[in-house]
Amino acid sequence: MADDERISLFEGIIIGIYGNWLISLFDKISFTTPVTISGYSLSWFQPFLIGLSIACLILLIAIGIFGGKLETRWEVLMLGLGHFAPICFSLSVEGLILKDIFFLGSGGILFFMIYVSELWRARQVERTRAAK
Repeated sequence: MADDERISLFEGIIIGIYGNWLISLFDKISFTTPVTISGYSLSWFQPFLIGLSIACLILLIAIGIFGGKLETRWEVLMLGLGHFAPICFSLSVEGLILKDIFFLGSGGILFFMIYVSELWRARQVERTRAAK
């Protein structure tokens, strides 16, 4: 089995586990806890945050698939933060407790593993192109 096939298999497994993590995230968030800012109750804020998070994740995947390589590290970093920061805020609105910190950390590790494997794959593609 070639290195490219191994990294694809590894990334596929991690993406599957991360997908299950996202599903359990949706189970943890009630989507009904209002956020109160200056006396105004914003009941739409948590669904908006999760929508923003999913949109950033889809854009990250699109960069990986259609961009040919990770465009710039700055774009990927911003989209990564745009995916993970709303999740953190949504969990804190629900009342962040120790098990949620562990849950969030495990999701962050999975997300980081996907990012590193995609970065490694992009470097491999660049090396094979340069060798030809």
